[in-house]
Amino acid sequence: MLSLLLLLALAFAGIVLPVLAAAVAASRGASDTVPAAPAPLGAAIPLAGLGLSWWRLRTVRTGRGERGFWVGDGDPTRYSRAWRLAKTPLHEAGYSWGTAERSGGQVQPVCWEDPAQGDAVSLDAIAAAEAALAADDVRVAEAEARRAREAELEAELNGDARRADMESLRASLRTKAWAWSSRKRGVAHALLAEKPGPGGAPRAAAAKIARELVAEVEASIEAVRARVAKDPNHDWLARAQDDDVRRAVHYAVQVLTDLDRDMASLDNGVGWGRSHTHSGHVLAGLPELSVVEATNALAAVWRHRRQLRPEVRARVFGSEVA
Repeated sequence: MLSLLLLLALAFAGIVLPVLAAAVAASRGASDTVPAAPAPLGAAIPLAGLGLSWWRLRTVRTGRGERGFWVGDGDPTRYSRAWRLAKTPLHEAGYSWGTAERSGGQVQPVCWEDPAQGDAVSLDAIAAAEAALAADDVRVAEAEARRAREAELEAELNGDARRADMESLRASLRTKAWAWSSRKRGVAHALLAEKPGPGGAPRAAAAKIARELVAEVEASIEAVRARVAKDPNHDWLARAQDDDVRRAVHYAVQVLTDLDRDMASLDNGVGWGRSHTHSGHVLAGLPELSVVEATNALAAVWRHRRQLRPEVRARVFGSEVA
């Protein structure tokens, strides 16, 4: 008799009290949280499964009969993978996604337990899901190992080319810093700071971006050269035809470029002005000047001639007082 009373008391505590609590909360019309109750004796679903702890909230009357409403607490990552891999058996056992009073409207794992099914359906569904997860873990591990092998082989075949791309990037930053915008310079330094990939070689993506950045900078330099070549300054054309003058103005351009450390970002009267800084740096980087390039160099240097020593002005313009 005592055992029967104890069983009745446990059943009342495990089933009736949560239902009464939900009814009270609903009658108040408030967002009171219904405390989760542990599963009663004879629960039809495992209390732990798919990385979650399962709690029965209440019994719900539905069009298909009574259902026990369960929620899963914990990180839903494993459950989400299982749902993707074994949706059919889980759904047939009542597992799904939904909301509960205690979730604040947030979607979370739930289970609509059918007491008539017993625990075999739920146990089989979870076993099927765990098997699917294990198979997927093997597939993912094999794919990662395959990618690692392929990356090592690819690095062995193309590692030297990637290293050359990164070295070209360093050289361009070192010798043509004036041609790099602050944005591109930031990207370049980030690439150079990256850890190497398989085999100690730079990553393929990093080498590709480095190669593209250097090509863009070279293209911008070439565009300036082309623009200068198409626009000879006729006032200086006659003087630019003298070999000595071309060499002298090339030297003058290099002197002004060396002074132009701020790329004309400061109005300090040192180096090039804003209208000549880009072309001045391009002309200074050329091995020698053509006649057309020298005419543009003469026009640019004339604007900044006061920064040159008298003897340099004399070689370029024919007079120290120029």
